[in-house]
Amino acid sequence: MAQTISTNIDRDLLAALDARAGLLTLHAILLRYKASGVTAEQVESLLQELRGATHDEALEDAILDALDMVTGWCAPQLRVWG
Repeated sequence: MAQTISTNIDRDLLAALDARAGLLTLHAILLRYKASGVTAEQVESLLQELRGATHDEALEDAILDALDMVTGWCAPQLRVWG
């Protein structure tokens, strides 16, 4: 991974994406980023970078699910930032 935000959280995010974890698992990881002071823009940039580097459709779908929660394009209870 070219970009690092928080080594431990990044590792957990990558593992969850690789495992095609459910929305609640991804949501919990994104909340950890927010709690540690990371901005939505930083996480969005990381996820876009990961998306651009994959050719795996299932992985891209998981990344898009996470992006939806970061950008607010999801159910209100899943929004992480504003």
